[in-house]
Amino acid sequence: MCLQRIVAAKARAREAGREVKDGDMQTACQQTCPTQAINFGNLKDGSAQVSKLARSPRSYHALEDVGTHPAVTYLKKVVRGPAVAGEDKGHTS
Repeated sequence: MCLQRIVAAKARAREAGREVKDGDMQTACQQTCPTQAINFGNLKDGSAQVSKLARSPRSYHALEDVGTHPAVTYLKKVVRGPAVAGEDKGHTS
């Protein structure tokens, strides 16, 4: 279970006399995802990978335009190739 992984990473950091660092632990879903599409971390740590991804121009939050403040950040799909006539250039699937 991921809770045990989180607790173990915190315990190792505490025993080493330091804070938990970015990359000290991975959840099971992170570990098994071949595309590395799932990231967790400390958004308050500006150097953390998850913080960098959240600041990406590709990042967005579901229902952000209606005033929600979700904790989950999504990244828009990168589409390479020529634009198709009549297609909305801002739309990604």
